[in-house]
Amino acid sequence: MKYGGVGIFNNNPYISILKLKGSIVDISVVAVTCAVLGVWDYRAAIAAFSSIMIHSGCDIINDIYDIEIDKICKPNGAIASGQIPVKNAWIYMLFLFSTAIILSLNLSLVLFGGFLTGIIVGGLMYSHPLFRYKDKPGVSMAVMALYFGLVSLGVWSIYSPVNVDSLVISVYVFILVFCLTFMKDFKDVAGDVNSLPLMMGIPRAAKLCSLLTLLPLLPLRYLIMKYPYFSVAAVIYAVLIAGCIEILLKDPVTEGKLLKDRMILALTVPNCFILLVKMMVLI
Repeated sequence: MKYGGVGIFNNNPYISILKLKGSIVDISVVAVTCAVLGVWDYRAAIAAFSSIMIHSGCDIINDIYDIEIDKICKPNGAIASGQIPVKNAWIYMLFLFSTAIILSLNLSLVLFGGFLTGIIVGGLMYSHPLFRYKDKPGVSMAVMALYFGLVSLGVWSIYSPVNVDSLVISVYVFILVFCLTFMKDFKDVAGDVNSLPLMMGIPRAAKLCSLLTLLPLLPLRYLIMKYPYFSVAAVIYAVLIAGCIEILLKDPVTEGKLLKDRMILALTVPNCFILLVKMMVLI
């Protein structure tokens, strides 16, 4: 057991299987939406918590269907190693999904629809052998981006009717997630069946990913014109994405884990900081 109980969380398979590091993306999507609305209350917290449960449930589905692959590539995984039996994994996943769905029904039908879409497309169709969207570069990223864009719309609908501004934020979230998540493929090149680096070759894929990181600046430019405080997000994003590009143009495979960590920071820190700035202004 490590000091402070950290080891308990790291070694508990029912916690490690949730892959909570990626859950900060869910929080950031709720944060940037609430920043524009100028609100943050218990409903936003519930929406973020529910989105994390949907995200984690989809990760569990992926681990269930990838159990044979993971026994080779990720033998220490909670399911692949046998720490969580497959039957228990299904029960755990259904508990997460049902809890999130029930919570969303009490918040917004739009959020409920976004979660349901995430379960079907981002969970089942993403991983099931009949579809395997995860093995189709571009499609897999679009599925993830669609889910987070719908979550943004759902959160907006809790407080206000869906309108043009809500669609702009949703599109911004979609573009941000779609353009940046290709970078995570470099870490898993050895175990992937198909990915952008495998299709194009690592040098070309790295250059394309570098170019894609510039696209989120387009919706950010529009948002800055309407909401000047987004200029802070743009500056932070530029600094963080420069670190990603540095790795992409050097050795994205060897530094794949660091690249993924920097990708998550670029996806999340600007959005969370915007909420902080907006709340300070309102105070």
